[in-house]
Amino acid sequence: MAKIDREKEYINFLKAIFLTFIAIDSSLIAYLFNHSYLSVKTGMVLIVIFIFSVTIILLFKHIMKKIDELEEIE
Repeated sequence: MAKIDREKEYINFLKAIFLTFIAIDSSLIAYLFNHSYLSVKTGMVLIVIFIFSVTIILLFKHIMKKIDELEEIE
């Protein structure tokens, strides 16, 4: 398998993880809106939402960096 194909597969894998994290993050936000009266769990959910949001941002930056590297290979 050529290096370009390997990089494309890696980017597609990262995109799948990216979409999974977005789905988890949005479901946590929906849970927070539906159960905002539970003060103990609210803090924990906010922390998890923050962690997933930071992970999404970092993963997006990594995907864009890989796409730029792929453009240089071609």
